[in-house]
Amino acid sequence: MGKKYRVEGKGKRTIVFVHYFGGDARSWQWVVKRLKKKYTCVLLNLPGFGGTPPLAEPSIYEFASYINTCISELQLKDYILCGHSMGAKLALYAAKLAKEAKPTKIVLIAPSPPTVEHMSDEEKERMLKHPNRAEAINTVNGATVKPLSKPKFDHAVSSQLIIDPATWRWWLNQGMDHSIANRIKDLDMEVTVIYSKKDPVIPESAIFTEVLPYIKNPSTITLGKVGHLIPMEAPKKLSRQLHRILKRDIAKENKADMV
Repeated sequence: MGKKYRVEGKGKRTIVFVHYFGGDARSWQWVVKRLKKKYTCVLLNLPGFGGTPPLAEPSIYEFASYINTCISELQLKDYILCGHSMGAKLALYAAKLAKEAKPTKIVLIAPSPPTVEHMSDEEKERMLKHPNRAEAINTVNGATVKPLSKPKFDHAVSSQLIIDPATWRWWLNQGMDHSIANRIKDLDMEVTVIYSKKDPVIPESAIFTEVLPYIKNPSTITLGKVGHLIPMEAPKKLSRQLHRILKRDIAKENKADMV
C-alpha cells in the first residue's frame, strides 16, 4: 500500500507538491532531486493514486481537505503549495479551505482550470478505458512535446495503471467539470502560473480565459518546447523556476527585516 506522502530534504523552506491526474508522488522525483539539498520537499500521493486507498466519495472538497490534513499532520507553518494540472485545481481549493496553516504562496503548473477543463467526448471515452496499458501509452504520447527518457516514460505509463478505477472515472466524469471559480476568486495570496505555449492538454488560450481571470493579481512564467507533463519533460527548467520564486521570497523577507 502506498504512503500518503514522502518527505525529502531538510531545508528551512518547504514545498508541498500535488501531482497531476495520471501521476503520483514519484512524478515529482526528477524535480525534487534538484531541490532537496536546499529545501524540504513534501510529495503527496492523493487518495486512490500511487497505491493509496481511495476516498469513499471523491470530490474536490474531500481531496482539498486531504491535502490540508497532510499539511496539518506534518505541522507545516511556512510552505509553498505547488500543484500540477489536476493537482493545481485541488491546491487552489485547499488554500481556500485552509484555516490556520495557509501557504505563503501557490505555484500552479499547467493548471486544470478552476472553471471546467474542456475535453472532447471522444477523448474522454478513450481515457475511460482504464486500466489499459495501450491507452496509457497513448495518453502520455498525446500529453508530451519533449520526448521522455525511458525511466520517465515508463513511470508516466505505470503510474496511470495503478490508479483506483472509481477515482479515475470520478475525475473524468465529474471532477474536471466541477467549477470552483467563484469560491477561489477572492483568494488573497501570491499565485504564480507556469505554463507551456505548446501544451496539448491545457492550451495557452485556456490559461488566459479559464485560469488567470479567476486569480487575484497572478504572475505568469511561460515555457516553450515542452508539453503538459512539465515536471517530467523539463525538470531542470522547472526546478530552476521554483528556486527563483523561493529566492525572491527570501529576498523580500530579508528586506523587511532590515526596515
